[in-house]
Amino acid sequence: MKKSFKLLLLLLTATCTLYAQEPDWTHADGTLEGFTPGSQYFTLVSDANLRDNPGTQSKVLGKLPIGTPLTVEMVSTDSFAQRGVKLPWVKVKAQLTGKAPLIGYIWGGFLALAAIQTPDDEYTPNAGVLYLTGVAAYDEANHQLTVQVRAAKNGTELSKTEFKTQGDLSYYPSFDVKFSNLKNVKAILSVNYYYPACGYPSGDNLLFWLENNQLNRVLETTSVSDGGVFYDSQDYLLPYDKGGIYGHVLVVNDSAEMEERGEELVVTKHSYKLTLYKWDGAKLLKSKELK
Repeated sequence: MKKSFKLLLLLLTATCTLYAQEPDWTHADGTLEGFTPGSQYFTLVSDANLRDNPGTQSKVLGKLPIGTPLTVEMVSTDSFAQRGVKLPWVKVKAQLTGKAPLIGYIWGGFLALAAIQTPDDEYTPNAGVLYLTGVAAYDEANHQLTVQVRAAKNGTELSKTEFKTQGDLSYYPSFDVKFSNLKNVKAILSVNYYYPACGYPSGDNLLFWLENNQLNRVLETTSVSDGGVFYDSQDYLLPYDKGGIYGHVLVVNDSAEMEERGEELVVTKHSYKLTLYKWDGAKLLKSKELK
């Protein structure tokens, strides 16, 4: 196979979901649970403390680089809360390159809730990069999360960003990484933290990882509905999506109100709006709006 053809094939199929972590979470008073014994997770932060027992006063056995793969052995009944994020301590086995395995406890907030590993292939964009997301803070009263998204490789952080979005701590996030030929963009990431109840919005966030290594959230869309009453849905189309426009991001907003009339559900109000954003190499600029 010629190298040019192999490169084209990899670019066309580079959604890069070789490792997409999707644990099952349990809704329990805003507390994330469900780290599954036997499953693999990655450290979300640099120099994460691995301790000999649950608790911040326990002895530190070692500091783990960002992106360290960990195998969960058990979940402690002890938990720790920081900035509104309450998570359990997790007993893990860490395998560091060239060293004997370490077994100890790590706070769940230092584990990525979703991760995607790019294949370490010379023809793959951003070969070997690990993309991670987790929660830095949680405002339960306003159903608002402060989300972390990071890129790392070989234990070194390449880029990170934090932003606030709508959602809840009771579901794992959806996470995706793709590539396109947008100017100065070497990866496109999307992350969505859901809210598991009617009438509350969920935030879907679009991030561009730029050639200068900045990781920027460029757009947030929200969707909210209440069955049989109303819905307000926002979706975006990227240039390579069906119906997408080269060099642009198209946001589609579909809203409706409904009411029951006898045995029928009737739409009483409906609106549809298209908003076109142009990418200038540094930011999205609102270009046109159609109703």
